[in-house]
Amino acid sequence: MPSKTRLQIALSLLAALLAIGSVGYKLLLDLPWFDCFYFTLYTITTIGYSEPDAMTAHARYFTAGIIILGVGTIGYAVSSGVQAIVESGVISAFGKRKMFKDINKLSGHYIVCGAGRVGSRVIREIAHSGQEFVVIENDETNADRLLAAGHMVLMGDATDEMILKAAGIERAKGLVCAVSSDPDNLYITLTTRDINKEVFIIARANDESAVNRLKKAGADRVVSPALTGSAQMAQMLLRPAVAEFIELATMTERLELEMEQVEVRPGSPFIGVALKDTGIRSEAGVIVIAIKRFSGHMIFNPEADAVIEEGDVFVAIGSHASVGKLERLANPTSSPVR
Repeated sequence: MPSKTRLQIALSLLAALLAIGSVGYKLLLDLPWFDCFYFTLYTITTIGYSEPDAMTAHARYFTAGIIILGVGTIGYAVSSGVQAIVESGVISAFGKRKMFKDINKLSGHYIVCGAGRVGSRVIREIAHSGQEFVVIENDETNADRLLAAGHMVLMGDATDEMILKAAGIERAKGLVCAVSSDPDNLYITLTTRDINKEVFIIARANDESAVNRLKKAGADRVVSPALTGSAQMAQMLLRPAVAEFIELATMTERLELEMEQVEVRPGSPFIGVALKDTGIRSEAGVIVIAIKRFSGHMIFNPEADAVIEEGDVFVAIGSHASVGKLERLANPTSSPVR
């Protein structure tokens, strides 16, 4: 039986014993209720104050029973309480050790700094994609919520280099700076770029003036919720059909469409083949709206005669199943990398 359950049972028994003793002394000695409770309390705890003047033989027998039951119950409660405290500390320490071991096994994962309103949405999207990630959060309530959801969380300040290293920043594929302070996001970006030159950094900018500073600090992309939100509102007002299409293609909760990227890896049968001859549209049922070359050049609405090269990345729209089929067609001999 769990120690916490044992402690709850012991406390319940103790409360019941106090109630029984108080009622018993009221019936046997006809004392005021508080006096009955007080006499029961110091009898159970074996303090040993003098007994009431109206004590009778029957009351002494009753008292003897109360003492025996009280000593056993209190002993049980104390041992259960100590065990609960010890086990709680052990479980907490074990949980932290296990968390660090699990994080140390990660490679090519993502790190999310901050689990507020913006960070929580990022976490939901990454979790939905099935990717491995670690959250760095200094708010205990948010951290407990994420831990309860089964996510890997490090309690601490993401501006601390040791915390970033504990999250595996040297082995990470990408990092999101989503804390509410622009200076903190700037410092996290600088520290991260100093540790890992290759990691992909996306930073949040609350103030428009922080956008350029974050880019100069090493952020690959900077997102300003205020700018993005205002642009989206204008889009909805002026071009509602376009806004609805973008929402359908990017909001995973809607599930009608999914916009995804699929890389053409070494050994792909698509290498050297024209887009029209890949069978992407007929077999996978997706629409390729862009191809990003390995050099970084982006081709929008590619021509049917466009030849696929190793390292190209398709930007495609389709259902979740269709995008998965495209991955399998493009890279049939390797595990999907999303």
